[in-house]
Amino acid sequence: MEDLDINNGTGQSYGYTVYRKENLTISANSTLKIEGRVCDTVMVLINGELKSKILEDDSDLDGFGYWRWKDSTLDLGDEEYEDATLELVVENWGRNNFGLLDQFNQHKGLWQGDVLLNDVVLEDWKIYPLEFKKSWNLALSNWREPTFEVGPALYRAVLNIDEVKDTYIDMTNWNKGIVIVNGFVLSRHCRLGPQQAAYLPAPFLRRGENKIVIFEHFVAPDFVAFAENMKYGNGVAPDFVAFAENMKYGNGAVSIMVASKLILVLVLFYLL
Repeated sequence: MEDLDINNGTGQSYGYTVYRKENLTISANSTLKIEGRVCDTVMVLINGELKSKILEDDSDLDGFGYWRWKDSTLDLGDEEYEDATLELVVENWGRNNFGLLDQFNQHKGLWQGDVLLNDVVLEDWKIYPLEFKKSWNLALSNWREPTFEVGPALYRAVLNIDEVKDTYIDMTNWNKGIVIVNGFVLSRHCRLGPQQAAYLPAPFLRRGENKIVIFEHFVAPDFVAFAENMKYGNGVAPDFVAFAENMKYGNGAVSIMVASKLILVLVLFYLL
């Protein structure tokens, strides 16, 4: 991540990095191996379909796709693919700013070893930085209805308010990702908690239309809810059936229009 030739030679410091390998033949029961450790997590997709496990509880952090597991492997299933596109979406979970001098030498991404498919090293990757800079966030377009239920995607909603006040975005029905308000990256969310809401200060909002974009890794509801106070949870699975009767609004939400689960799928990476 830090060695990418972007930002006037300073590389990428935060966000996500997408590694893409195209025109692959993937046989049934293939195995993907990532040498070393992932820094810090990775989602694996074939032709846009999520193949790695959804994060459900803290025990998943000891499995494939997370930094704890060295030389990790993933079974890609019994389906065969021709001319397939393999994508590895790597997330930087942050860096420590304390400790001994050598502990500040922290690299993110896939840099500790090769990526292998059935023991064959994959080379010539296309690499795309996803920094979610404000200018990029505000320029997002080509929204469309989703064609899948599970996997990373950007979701858009519009919040209309008459008066600007502090509020919280209730994330209890989401899984993992980041929240963007009017182009600004507001927060991360994760079902493991403890926080299950994102504090949204009044200065981040404006009278009238406010654009909310959520980058969700796994599973998303088709609504955005608000709360009056911070919410805490223990990672219990969200109830997607009961959401309609449990809509919550904070004191900064007068009305809300949700753009019916409009998404901008990973095809946007081609535009970077």
